Amino acid sequence: MAADPKQSEALRQIQEAFQSAQSQMAQLRQQVEKHAELARAKTQNDFIQKEKERALRELGEAVFKQVQKGRLELPSTFAPLLKAVEQAQHKAEAQAREISDLLQEGEETAQRLKQKNVGGSNSGVASRTKKL
Repeated sequence: MAADPKQSEALRQIQEAFQSAQSQMAQLRQQVEKHAELARAKTQNDFIQKEKERALRELGEAVFKQVQKGRLELPSTFAPLLKAVEQAQHKAEAQAREISDLLQEGEETAQRLKQKNVGGSNSGVASRTKKL
């Protein structure tokens, strides 16, 4: 029996569609793999940058401490940077004092309320009597 020409044409179209889908899947796979590789490289770069920033921060802090102790003198071109660090340090210290003061005020207020409540709950209003 000869194959039906309509079935042969439908089968050919299905095969073409399947091959096209396989080709598209291969292209998508390549794109996904490339994006994954880029993401890994970016993550690694971010990690290296953070490591570098941490090392520079530690170096800067060590140099600043040596300058403060008078063990190291920097060229005058560093004066604006030193001044900026000192100002930031003073702001941080002032903020820490303010936070400490607020915490102390809160503690004092809590103590006053506690002492007031311990003194009795004499509100000046007679309590309601219960009916038996």
